[in-house]
Amino acid sequence: MRCLILGLNYLPETTSIGPYTADLAEHLQQQGHTVQVVTGFPVAPYFRIWEGYRGRTHMRERINGVDVLRTYLYVPEHPGRARNRVLFDSSFALSSMIGGLISGPIDVVVAISPPLQLGLTAWALARIKRAKVFLQIQDLVPDAAIAAGMLTAGSRTARLGYGLERAVCHRVDRVGVICEGFRTNLLDKGVPESKIDLVPNYIDLGFMRPTERVNGFRASHNLSPDDFVVTYSGSVALKQGLRVFVEAAARMTGESDIKFMLIGDGPYLADLENAAQTAAARNLSFLPLQPREALPSQLGAADVLVITQRRAVSDCVFPGKLLYYMAAGRPILAAVSESSETGSFINRHRVGLVVAPEDPEALAAGVRTLRDKPELARAMGEAGRAIAEQMFDRNVVLKGFTKTLIKLAA
Repeated sequence: MRCLILGLNYLPETTSIGPYTADLAEHLQQQGHTVQVVTGFPVAPYFRIWEGYRGRTHMRERINGVDVLRTYLYVPEHPGRARNRVLFDSSFALSSMIGGLISGPIDVVVAISPPLQLGLTAWALARIKRAKVFLQIQDLVPDAAIAAGMLTAGSRTARLGYGLERAVCHRVDRVGVICEGFRTNLLDKGVPESKIDLVPNYIDLGFMRPTERVNGFRASHNLSPDDFVVTYSGSVALKQGLRVFVEAAARMTGESDIKFMLIGDGPYLADLENAAQTAAARNLSFLPLQPREALPSQLGAADVLVITQRRAVSDCVFPGKLLYYMAAGRPILAAVSESSETGSFINRHRVGLVVAPEDPEALAAGVRTLRDKPELARAMGEAGRAIAEQMFDRNVVLKGFTKTLIKLAA
């Protein structure tokens, strides 16, 4: 099978959906298929092109045996504005069209959304090259933009977004979703059930494994064995609603055994650092993104791993960090709506506590519960690891994904 993968993010980015796209490409290559990746220049999580990649319109690389073509990307100064985000996404949808045209014969195009516009690019390329299209949806773009406050429900831009979503889902051959909530969302929008495949995200369980709680990461960051460490790790973006994490830390400054750590970067990091300084959250430490190889010890050093979402987020987001948290074998504290896909999953599988979103008192109370009930916390961590092994093992998921693509290409 000759496969063309279109995805905005790719290695060396270690946040966002780049690692998932790279895992898929490498797996297909290892199975003897011909793979060409067309991607953008690395920008996550800072929302600026990385040093060493700037000033280029295109670039070829070979990463872990996979041919990678990077094409032009317009990166706006203020990515939180809807117009700028549309321009950012559209710039790659257009430039990747050129990259796809010069990629040679193909049997199937895999388009990773967001950006949603990439679905139209993949459809056009498939029509030209007599190929099939598989659209893999990582976020439900219009719904997520409204939930994050980037778009207003009912606005002209929102209506255009939903129109684009309908057009893309109508034209592609198959639609992959990462969770049941996404499937339900698309069914409600009229996408035929026969067209939708559940393709969950996946994780390398050999790499991401539980470690000792007292490890080198604690030692190198002046954390004692008695500290109860509450960690958020990942992108600092609008939909996370991380101000509640800062405010909860500020409310717990008098509890000397509790230490908060925010590990990551993104366009809203400076705002959070200013908020922490204003609130005198002396028990909160900010760390930049750590090397990927340090991730098991970084997450393993935590007593609680935190996910936050804005209240409006429901079935449009399923965070990839949830898989890593579960694989680390640590309890999860999620400040999310109970009815959201994230909240429902955590409650259903008993891998953590769900507390009210955007409520620092509720988040602080959840921290105290997990600190004061170590047996409950331990059971949740063990359940998380078991669920990761049952549902998200990279080798199992990618094997099924490959079979789906082969059947589509045939």
